[in-house]
Amino acid sequence: MQNNIRNGLNKKVAFIGICCLLPVTILCARESGVQPAQVEFHDIVIVGGGISGLTAGYFLKDKDLVLLEKNDTVGGRTSSGHHKQFTYAKGTEYLGEPDDVLAGMVSKLGLEMKEIPSPMDAIYDGESISYGSDGIARHLIKHSDLETYNNFIKLISSEYKHYDEIPDTEYNDRTKKMDYMDAKSWLTANGIPEVYIDKYNVTSRGLFGAGLQEISALSLIPEVAFDYDDDEHGYVLDDAPGSAAEQYAEAKKESSNSYTFTKGISELTDKLGHALNGKLRAGSTVTGITRQGENYAVVYTQKGGKQATILARRVVIATPAPVTLKIADAVLSSERKEIMKGITYAPYVTVALFSDTPIFDKAFDLAVPDSYFFTDVYDATWVERFYDQQKKERANIISVYIAPKSSHDQS
Repeated sequence: MQNNIRNGLNKKVAFIGICCLLPVTILCARESGVQPAQVEFHDIVIVGGGISGLTAGYFLKDKDLVLLEKNDTVGGRTSSGHHKQFTYAKGTEYLGEPDDVLAGMVSKLGLEMKEIPSPMDAIYDGESISYGSDGIARHLIKHSDLETYNNFIKLISSEYKHYDEIPDTEYNDRTKKMDYMDAKSWLTANGIPEVYIDKYNVTSRGLFGAGLQEISALSLIPEVAFDYDDDEHGYVLDDAPGSAAEQYAEAKKESSNSYTFTKGISELTDKLGHALNGKLRAGSTVTGITRQGENYAVVYTQKGGKQATILARRVVIATPAPVTLKIADAVLSSERKEIMKGITYAPYVTVALFSDTPIFDKAFDLAVPDSYFFTDVYDATWVERFYDQQKKERANIISVYIAPKSSHDQS
């Protein structure tokens, strides 16, 4: 994404995820209708201090820029709380294995990513809990059969071989077909049983806030393929899995291939904020972006209600679609507006529960049946306890993800 941002500045036009990069030139105070004493001049304004805006800011930090964030702290959905001696995530929990641009950025920031200790994943079927990839495989086989399980893996592996991340994706007939078919219909058409659909509907709601019937089959592929990287050539069922204790001991030996920081992903967003030095302005709510000719003016309100204006050559909008539509209606093309209007949003809640004794502390993430009103239970101290064993006092904290049933669910 970072390379896209830099290329977009050269090409003058780019769409990057939720970031909308606008081609602009220097605004003058006379054309904007604002007196020179009331405005500042900068080459770039970034709107939004979530992970997208912060990353853009980091790779453009040598430019003349200002990043405006409405909250008092940066991070957006990547934020943390503190209880006793521990930090717990309020949103984003982990990342995949860092490579390329992400790995370089993390290294330059002086941070060290930690692999999440196993068992990372567990699944509850309403009666018992299965741990690790082997336990989850047995859960699926128990509710289908070994042949079906291996056929499912072959299906996912086959499609993943044709998958590339943006911007490397070749948008050919195969890709378009997967992109225009919802994930549930695709799984059903390939004879995948309900137990698999239920499992990945929970995954979809937890990741995207939308059910399988609302996301494309193309977007599901990398998420599912990640779970079966070691099973690509099929799974061999051992008739003697051992006792529950022995199965759990085996699950602890697995590699999670998922990473975070000792105190959570907010370590990264906090560090990115610090890297921007005086170019970050928290507590600054953008109320409008206007254009006169090729010039842009970004109007924002500071704490206390004082209004200010920045004139900039370029603007990066790194906010959710509804916010972008509200503040940038005057400068967005009709095509971009239509795309953004088609994105539906529903409330997504993370609840932290503190207790005197552990509620769940046997795995990093426990997925629950699709019939539950929440999708996941996380042991919020799992990583910190493992990597910082010097802490004398233990805190019992779990994070419960309450995702909407669909992107239209406003309940």
